[in-house]
Amino acid sequence: MIDNYVTYAQSLIDDFSQKDKAPHIAISVDMLDTGIDVPEIANLVFFKPVYSKIKFWQMIGRGTRLCPDLFGPDDNKQDFRVFDFCFNFDFFKEKPEGIKASDSPSLGTQLFRSRVQLLGQVQTNPELDENASLKNSLTEELFDEVISMNRQNFIVGMHLEAVYRFQQQESWERLSNLDMEVLQREVAGLPSEREKDDTDSLRFDLIALRMQLALIEGNHEVFEKQQRRVMEIAMLLEEKTSIPAVDEALDFLSNIQESSFWEGMNLAGLEEMRLRLRGLVPFIDKKERKVVYTDFKDEVTAVHDEVIIPIPKMTSEQYEKKVKDYLNANLNHIAIHRLRTNRQLTENDLEDLEANLVKIGEEEGESLLSVLLARSDAPSLKHFVRSLVGLDQAAVQEAFSEFLGNRSLTSSQIRFIEMIIDQLTKRGVMKASALYEQPFVRLHSGGPDELFSGQEEVLEGIFDKLRTLNSEL
Repeated sequence: MIDNYVTYAQSLIDDFSQKDKAPHIAISVDMLDTGIDVPEIANLVFFKPVYSKIKFWQMIGRGTRLCPDLFGPDDNKQDFRVFDFCFNFDFFKEKPEGIKASDSPSLGTQLFRSRVQLLGQVQTNPELDENASLKNSLTEELFDEVISMNRQNFIVGMHLEAVYRFQQQESWERLSNLDMEVLQREVAGLPSEREKDDTDSLRFDLIALRMQLALIEGNHEVFEKQQRRVMEIAMLLEEKTSIPAVDEALDFLSNIQESSFWEGMNLAGLEEMRLRLRGLVPFIDKKERKVVYTDFKDEVTAVHDEVIIPIPKMTSEQYEKKVKDYLNANLNHIAIHRLRTNRQLTENDLEDLEANLVKIGEEEGESLLSVLLARSDAPSLKHFVRSLVGLDQAAVQEAFSEFLGNRSLTSSQIRFIEMIIDQLTKRGVMKASALYEQPFVRLHSGGPDELFSGQEEVLEGIFDKLRTLNSEL
């Protein structure tokens, strides 16, 4: 039995492929249906129903390989037998096309068709590709895929004329409308023996191709939709600085998230972006980019005029990251500095800080900032900013200096106060209730009340300091 649960499935397949080596009979569960070439196979047993026309003929193809001297000297393989226990042949007599699981083309088919379409545009309008580099790379990519199509493959053989024609290099020099139609209708989606790239890299290729086509066609809606996806990908990649290849591309990833990067964008720029990022996208955590596809058809019950709300150019996640980057890079800004050092802000300081944060979000800055504040559950802008930049350690130590200098406190009580200073330095704000949670309760199972038993005035003084720090926000 060979299936994906077998520890050494590939070794078993390799052994089965050698005529003088056991095993000589293989019971397969979806492992030998396609992609295996063993000329000695003379008997096929179907013990499951098959509904896909392509898969059915691929399975039949396992027996079509010619094999000289199979049954003895000069006794070549002339035919093979199929034992069909599930009446698949009867099914395909009734339904020659089988049952199609989905009308959606595969990723490989979409890529092939998009490349053909883009190549046709570039060949027709040479000014789109001044150095001819895009034209050459598209031609090479498509030609390599077609030249790797095995004409002995049954599925390829059904389109042999078209495949043979485009396996000639000169056929790609100038594609006519008819050529593009044949390539997209007949050749796209045919099995190729070319080595496959990572699926995530191929998906990114498709994003870039769609952007290039949208740029040529002036389809701003499609372009901006894909642009937001690229910006989100760049943002997720920035979290992977431990990977050397990502670390080297940090400046480029940061630039992608700026609107200035996209100003005057052309086909060459998009091609450079594709080449620089396609090898990095597989590093993004799978859980961050799970996509659910549906194929529901909407029923139109009525049509009426409505005010169109433009799609924002920046997502709230992208805006939040930009705000954090701005705050960390401008710790000496007067308003940020005063918040970190626990100094009073003037109205002008606060207005200037808010204006800068709004500016980061460009046209949607005000709404993005409002959403960010609401989502953070911060009672004010000052509270929100301090929660991100923290408090200066010297300022916190100054606020709690009277307790640190109290010689009557035990080492555990001093450590309790030092932990408060650490938390405020990192987070900037803290609720009094946090003192009854981890990590503070590690110092005493009874919590702060038991830890400061007999010294309630000290504990009350600590609560007063926290209330004062929070009330100033």
